[in-house]
Amino acid sequence: NKKYCNIILATLVLFLLPFLLISGDTANKLKTLTKDNILNTAKEWQNNYHKFQPDEGMLDILRTKVDGTLKIVVYLGIWCDDSKTNVPKFIKIIDSLKMDDLNIKYYDVPRKANKNVKYYVKELKVERVPTFIFYRDDAELGRIIENPQNSLIEDFLEFVF
Repeated sequence: NKKYCNIILATLVLFLLPFLLISGDTANKLKTLTKDNILNTAKEWQNNYHKFQPDEGMLDILRTKVDGTLKIVVYLGIWCDDSKTNVPKFIKIIDSLKMDDLNIKYYDVPRKANKNVKYYVKELKVERVPTFIFYRDDAELGRIIENPQNSLIEDFLEFVF
């Protein structure tokens, strides 16, 4: 009887160990990236940055609504096609604003260990990447998840108005 209990216990530990290791404060374990790290990942990231031209009229409106109280956190996967498409465009929008006081953090998330893992960042319920989270005064204004509903700049504008 004791032998079978030990086998069952060992099996449970082996089964649950991956789930225990990936839970917890995931956000603090992620690799921080700079925009240069991101754009230098591969030529395609640079091409997506250079090909994208944000609308100047929308940039002008955005400049009137964006200030140092805005914080944006971007969770992306260097391995992810949606990240490869949307993050360089987002960086181009930010660069085009020419505002030095913007508080933007980029985090690279690893692929999920298996399909049973729901979140890349459990604490923030980040299920898909890229996820752009917009904050003002520590209150979440909104998110762009994977792909924008309209366009990156239009969705960005919705959050800051």
